[in-house]
Amino acid sequence: MTVFTRALGLCSLLVLAGCFGDPPEPEAKKNTPTPEVTVAEIRPWQNGATRTLPGVVRPGRRAVISTRMSGTLETVNVEPGDTVTTGQPLATVDSREVESAIRAARANVQATESALSQARREHERLQRLYGEDLIARVKMEQAGVRVQEFEARLETAKAELQSQQSNLDYTRLTAPFDGLVAETLVDAGSFVGPGQALMVLEARDTLRIDVPVSSRIANSLLPGQLVSVITGEEGHTLPAHLTGVIPALDNEATGQRLRLTLNSNQGALAPGQVVTVLVPNPDEGMVGTRNWMALPQSALIRRGQLTGTLVLEQRGDETAVHLKWIKTANPPANGTDKIPVTEGLSEGEQVVLEPSADLQDGQTVTVKTAGADNGKR
Repeated sequence: MTVFTRALGLCSLLVLAGCFGDPPEPEAKKNTPTPEVTVAEIRPWQNGATRTLPGVVRPGRRAVISTRMSGTLETVNVEPGDTVTTGQPLATVDSREVESAIRAARANVQATESALSQARREHERLQRLYGEDLIARVKMEQAGVRVQEFEARLETAKAELQSQQSNLDYTRLTAPFDGLVAETLVDAGSFVGPGQALMVLEARDTLRIDVPVSSRIANSLLPGQLVSVITGEEGHTLPAHLTGVIPALDNEATGQRLRLTLNSNQGALAPGQVVTVLVPNPDEGMVGTRNWMALPQSALIRRGQLTGTLVLEQRGDETAVHLKWIKTANPPANGTDKIPVTEGLSEGEQVVLEPSADLQDGQTVTVKTAGADNGKR
């Protein structure tokens, strides 16, 4: 009984020691690596002020396909949305009347050629007789005039044949350039007339944007100048070039338009879409004295209507990230990758570029060593 009591007490002591001892560190926590981040240093904003204007996207080239012939539209070979190449058949118009005219014109040419050949032989015969003093000179000259008349008739007949052959080309409509069929306006079987629009063809390899502006803004811009186009709900910016200014009807009017061009591969834009265009604001000039800060676009975080960025904080020997909510102004109009920040950042702070969705506020991180420039540009 005494041995049993001693053994029971020893077991109790071991259990109590196990309960009050330090718990082992989880294995997963030991092996979790500290995430590495790339940072950039906040600099003062040195770009010019901008203002936003609405613009309408249009195709780089647009052609309304029509015919100069009257007749029944026999075939329509394409549908809206089809991609076509230069010279590809699009539609055909009834050509029986034109083909009949071509046959008549060709027969007229052959008959006139025969008459001309006979007139030339007659003229040569009379020339020989005149050389032998067997006929009067006037008969030989009349034969020469007749040859000239048939030569003129032959030229007229050939011109008529060429005209009818050209009309035949207008009954076979082909694509004038590589593009996209935007719309078909008439179905096969309809009667069409000269100049009637049959379909619309667009080339969308490049796009243009028309922006109505005041004369003051138009006069402050130069052809070839780079401006920015804002697209999508997330406010992505695309670079566009100013190709020209469409003037108003008179110098006093304000209805001028900017003509911008951009590559369609730069973003999901389509003709008819309304976009926001950023242009320099000549009324405000440079804003470097406003104490605004330049934030790289890759460091911007959007959560609903809020915008923020992850800023580095030093906590003793550790470096952590802190989420700061900021206020931004209009993006620049010159295509730079910086965004003007009006509140929330100070010069010299370091922000995380392309932050991972797994990064949390207050999380410890390791800053990548600058193999290049650490994003500081």
